Amino acid sequence: MPDTEDVIITYEAEIVRIKLNRPKQLNALNESVRSKIATTLNDLFERPDIRLLVLTGDGPSFCSGADLKTTSYPKVEGSWSVRRNRTSTWQRVLEQLDRIPQVTIASLQGHVVGGGALLATACDFRVISKDVVLRIPELALGIPNVWNGTPLLAREVGLPKARDWVMTTRKVFADELVQCGWAQRCVNTDDLSQQTETLIEELLAVPPAALALTRSMTSALGRAKSGMQLGWADADLQQWALTEDEHKETVERYVQSIRSTP
Repeated sequence: MPDTEDVIITYEAEIVRIKLNRPKQLNALNESVRSKIATTLNDLFERPDIRLLVLTGDGPSFCSGADLKTTSYPKVEGSWSVRRNRTSTWQRVLEQLDRIPQVTIASLQGHVVGGGALLATACDFRVISKDVVLRIPELALGIPNVWNGTPLLAREVGLPKARDWVMTTRKVFADELVQCGWAQRCVNTDDLSQQTETLIEELLAVPPAALALTRSMTSALGRAKSGMQLGWADADLQQWALTEDEHKETVERYVQSIRSTP
């Protein structure tokens, strides 16, 4: 597959690897990326022979979140119901990640921001390098944290910690991510690939049926957590927020602040 592909999908026996491949943009998310991930996840529902999904990002950072230059949503004209459906596309990707039969692993380095952080949070395992910096910046952009992201974070790290990360929009470093349980493994940057492969070997050593049953069980337990059913309203919240002048002005200031940071 050519290097110009923004997502590289590789099947290796019992493993599928999804690599975000926009390193110059720090793997920012756009509609093309979403569409390819969603298509792959749909296919995996019918592929019980595939046991593991491994999600990575090329370059120095896993993902910088939504691409603010092109927007991570397709531009769609039409009725409210049509626009509402398109606004919830990334949220449906997270739901797909939660429901596929495969065990999911996110292998992370550098910046893990916004939608990229939620993609990782939707996975079963998170292996991080010590240079990882997580941030949920949506409130700093003048919009609520949607994609069912706040309940998802609360499920993984508890409501007090999720409240802190979302409301303050602060940077969260590797030590805290390990301490609160968001990351199960943390290694030096040079060892990230090897540690990820070690985890893959450990999981593949488990009998397939037992692993698949446990994956289904833990996924169901996760969906039963308080608040996870409330994401149905997120598309409406985001549609409303994206039309506000406050959001547009805040995004401009946010982009300028990033450009001025050495």
